[in-house]
Amino acid sequence: MDQEIHEQNDRLAIMGVINRYGTTIDAADYQGLADCFTTDALIQYGSHNEFRGGRDVAEFVRKRTTGLAVQQHLLGNHEILLHKDRATATTYLHATQVEQAGAGGRVIVTGGIYRDNLARTSSGWLITKREMEVLWRERRKPTP
Repeated sequence: MDQEIHEQNDRLAIMGVINRYGTTIDAADYQGLADCFTTDALIQYGSHNEFRGGRDVAEFVRKRTTGLAVQQHLLGNHEILLHKDRATATTYLHATQVEQAGAGGRVIVTGGIYRDNLARTSSGWLITKREMEVLWRERRKPTP
């Protein structure tokens, strides 16, 4: 029973850091975003954007989201496999981003999958490797 409770707590903590990734982006909390990763984490957004550590990812996200009025990352369907102090997770992504009017005001909707490796650290569970696969993306004109 204790082992089951320990594993449930680990799963909740892992889902917490994965979900925090999305909420920190939406809140423009770049320090909080960086803190979701180990300092040596490898992050790959598709085949062209590769980063080392949370600070590099946070700076990339900050630059990429400057022209947005609002965004919302919905993360779910968490599948987590535990291996003592390591874990792997697969998470579905549905992100909606709305450009500022001066940038065109388009709505960009993205569906994808995050594939993560995580480790238990002195700061809790953190992402050590992330691969993002975009499954689809739609760009819509602003509604009047």
